[in-house]
Amino acid sequence: MSAEEARTIAEQLIQEEKVKHMAVLIYMLHVDQCLEKDLREAMTGGRYLADVRTTRAVLDELIKRGLIEMGRLKRYKTYTLTEKGRAVAEELARRAQLAGF
Repeated sequence: MSAEEARTIAEQLIQEEKVKHMAVLIYMLHVDQCLEKDLREAMTGGRYLADVRTTRAVLDELIKRGLIEMGRLKRYKTYTLTEKGRAVAEELARRAQLAGF
């Protein structure tokens, strides 16, 4: 994936105000794989667990965009960034840092 494509997708997420999507991607930069519970927490900044329906809608959209993949570890669903997702997450993190977050 080119840097330009990553910038374009990041810009779309920002323009559409997909804050939960962006939170998930940036959080996943720091872990190899995570559980849905971890992502529910990441969506709210760790204050509480996000609603299950909302979480699944966000994760489904990120999977459809090819930014994350779902796997299994025993009976648990796990999530990892794809190469494309990593590029977009890095662009989002860079923009957040420039904005002073």
